[in-house]
Amino acid sequence: MAINDVKLSQLPELVVANITDETIVFSAEAGLNYKIKMGALSAYVAGKVQEVKPLGEMSLVAPVPSQTLSGSNFTQITAFDKIQYERGLEVDLTTSTVTILKAGDYRVTVNLNSEFSNNQGVEFAVLVDGVVNESLGSLQGRGNGKPVYIGGADIDPFVEGATITLGAREDEGGSLDIIYHKVRLTVEAV
Repeated sequence: MAINDVKLSQLPELVVANITDETIVFSAEAGLNYKIKMGALSAYVAGKVQEVKPLGEMSLVAPVPSQTLSGSNFTQITAFDKIQYERGLEVDLTTSTVTILKAGDYRVTVNLNSEFSNNQGVEFAVLVDGVVNESLGSLQGRGNGKPVYIGGADIDPFVEGATITLGAREDEGGSLDIIYHKVRLTVEAV
């Protein structure tokens, strides 16, 4: 019997026999929202849902037209077109941001596959509230019309409401056009 088919009148008998840790975690991960208010069962479910860690991920599935980088300031990368995961964090494709909803330690992972026509350096960075997060550092790549893959990960403490974005800049004072083939930003509680 699937958990969706359970009638409320049957719950007391079925709780012990059929609702397992795996059922609760699967239901929470699948985004199923069961509002069961029955004393111990509610506490049990709430405890299991709390164990499911926040995870937010957005990515680029289809290559996008080029983005121009110029000057010494970081330009926010807005090449995302798909939310892979949104659980316990806010992922917004329109602003290309992941917002922390609960303070804590999070692992930020970045994977970029890009191409730029000039033989120039491009500096990539994770930005927290619009500022380069020094502990995550900057990623350096050089292209000459060839795809460049760059990736990195780090764990940092974040406060509630912090926004995480990706940025890039041409690091030699010039200007260049960059094409993103694949981009992925993952933020997960640890």
